[in-house]
Amino acid sequence: MSDLSKLVNDLPDQPGVYLWKDEKGEILYIGKAKLLRRRVGSYMRKRGLYRRTWEMMQRARDLETIITNTEREALVLEQTLIKKHQPRYNIALKDDRRHAWIRVHREDKIPTFEITRDAEKDGATYFGPYGSTKRLERFMDTIRKLIPIAMCKEPEKVKRACMDYHLDRCSGPCEQFISLEEYCVLVEQMCMYLDGRSEDLSQFIKDHMDKASDAMEFEKAAELRDRLADIEIIMSRQKVVEFEGANRDIIGISRTEQAALVELLIVRNGRLIGQDNFYFEVDLDVKDVDVLTAFVEQFYFALPRLPDEIILPCSLPNMEQFSTWLSENNGHDVKFSEASEPRTCELVEMANKNAHRALRKMLILGESEDEIVNEGVKELKDALGLSQAPMHIEGFDIANIQGTDPTGSCVVFMNGEPLNKRYRMFKVRIKETPDDYAMMKEVVYRRYYGVIERGHTLPDLILIDGGKGQLNVTIDALKELGLEYVPVAAVAKREERIFTRSNLVGVVLDDDSDGLRLIQHIRDEAHRFAQKYHHKLREKRFTGSILEEAPGIGPKRRKALLDEFGSFEGVRHASIEELSEVDGMSRSSAEGLRKWLDDEAS
Repeated sequence: MSDLSKLVNDLPDQPGVYLWKDEKGEILYIGKAKLLRRRVGSYMRKRGLYRRTWEMMQRARDLETIITNTEREALVLEQTLIKKHQPRYNIALKDDRRHAWIRVHREDKIPTFEITRDAEKDGATYFGPYGSTKRLERFMDTIRKLIPIAMCKEPEKVKRACMDYHLDRCSGPCEQFISLEEYCVLVEQMCMYLDGRSEDLSQFIKDHMDKASDAMEFEKAAELRDRLADIEIIMSRQKVVEFEGANRDIIGISRTEQAALVELLIVRNGRLIGQDNFYFEVDLDVKDVDVLTAFVEQFYFALPRLPDEIILPCSLPNMEQFSTWLSENNGHDVKFSEASEPRTCELVEMANKNAHRALRKMLILGESEDEIVNEGVKELKDALGLSQAPMHIEGFDIANIQGTDPTGSCVVFMNGEPLNKRYRMFKVRIKETPDDYAMMKEVVYRRYYGVIERGHTLPDLILIDGGKGQLNVTIDALKELGLEYVPVAAVAKREERIFTRSNLVGVVLDDDSDGLRLIQHIRDEAHRFAQKYHHKLREKRFTGSILEEAPGIGPKRRKALLDEFGSFEGVRHASIEELSEVDGMSRSSAEGLRKWLDDEAS
């Protein structure tokens, strides 16, 4: 400690960041200071330290400092280093997620909307933040049925209308199915909706409806009338919590002996449009004010768009300073305040209750939320270079023995766990000389054609059992559906090498890694499920029970056919005349059976 005291006494009274390290050079804690010597010197006290701080100083053997020009620069650097090193004694969020945003750049030739976790100050408009991309995708699918805007990348390069156009979720500006002027009106409507400006949006649509009516464009006016009615229904479902149209974040907190959960209620234009929560592993002797300070520093200073006011359950030491820094950074006033008025106190209490419920569910009931990511999922995100953690993975395999009864399987994993009720099986229909590549392409195409048609959620990652050949046909199938942006990986059994679009050399994970174990689990489950269906079809064929699927063939006719011809194969080779002579069969039923047998054989 005497050596540390020498280092501390030599520090300047300037702003900067300090890093406490142990004897191995591992970083124990990262902090910031307005005056380094005064702040770091407080750690050298023998009494009055928090238990956690005292424990950390028992292990501290070295000190590193980085001098900055301002205290604000120190804060930004501190948060960057904390995210990079995740020191043991810092109060830090327990997941690596970045929040989801809806982005649109109105200066683009054809403005399109996208869901992204990479929010930047690039001149675009960002709506959010949102906690879950899955909920956000479902939300956008719903609202785009009312306001059909495009969500494709580089629409100028699109060669034909995608599936969204045929599902009425896009008005087709890329193919000029709508004029650019009319499309920009839709973009403005969507921006108003996402901004919570319900009254402005209603008036905007009414004005355009009146113009269309005056121009005797009655069909267009009727379409706008229906859109207005649908949007007002959806808007009415959003809970009104303010009466002055405020943009506010309401923060609550709940604690256990070893954890804290911060709840965020997002209020835009007086309406509660979303919520999120943030989990910290901290002992109870860490005060609420310290947890909330860490949350504010780690969350708000990384956001591209902020509300006008952030209401807290208690006062923070640096609230005024935080307000000044964030206001300078965002181009409008951002105010931090402690709940004091009856209405703000009610809202904070609501946030506290939601925090308590979420923490109870997470810790006491042992259930896991979407944002608590499985270790294997986290590892795959980094290993495969994915933009977000692959919480939803779908795996495919083909079962095919000597060209008979080929089947395909699709298994679904959510956050690293199988979701059996979402599994799907496919009887391969391909007619001409089937091979594994052609069958894989057919199964993948049919799976996601159905997903798009039903408006279901696409996976974060598609996993194929096979090598580069299976990868290429899967990519071709997705391209035909306009889904070339969905991440795909193929796993070659021999070396357990994982191939992706951007890495055809392949990635090899460590044998004991969580990511490889997850991939093997998905692959084995897809293989098991495909084989199970394949054996079921083969058994039906050998026993003749496959005739149960033939139209117009009931139990009596099936028994008579098997008695007459001895087996399903005998039935399959019989002519229409021979089939019609069986007891209980008519000419029409024989013709229908013959057609079904021919289709089945092909």
